[in-house]
Amino acid sequence: MTVHSIHIFNKKCECIYFTEWNNAKADASKKDKLEPAAEEREVDGDPETAKLVYGVVFSLRNMASKLSNQGFSSYKTGTYKLHYFESPAGPKLVLITDPNAPNMADTLQSIYANVYVEFVVKNALVKPNTPIHNQLFRTTLDKYVRNLPNFE
Repeated sequence: MTVHSIHIFNKKCECIYFTEWNNAKADASKKDKLEPAAEEREVDGDPETAKLVYGVVFSLRNMASKLSNQGFSSYKTGTYKLHYFESPAGPKLVLITDPNAPNMADTLQSIYANVYVEFVVKNALVKPNTPIHNQLFRTTLDKYVRNLPNFE
């Protein structure tokens, strides 16, 4: 299973955190520039990509709620699978993996409860609904994702 990226959106639909793994473009630039490892570098991502990701999630969530009583948790294309988790407090987590990945709902719930809540919500120095620059959060999330079964 390949994990491509994670986006975290706040209640106002703003992307407050983004990082990616296993990106061929990023890997090529690392070889040329000798960039530090993912846990050591700041990754802000493309704001337009974040808007597109949120737009897809928003549209699919609304469509799913009109078609059934069950919520939207993931969808799959030929090139990727998007997994979605919305916490009761408002933050929305979006994980993008390869299309053969299993359902990651429990993983996203665990990331929210064990990483986000512990290192962002309980941290008095982090302002709510603002971009996450907490290095301990970034490092812990990176280790958590890299330790997932079958992470490539």
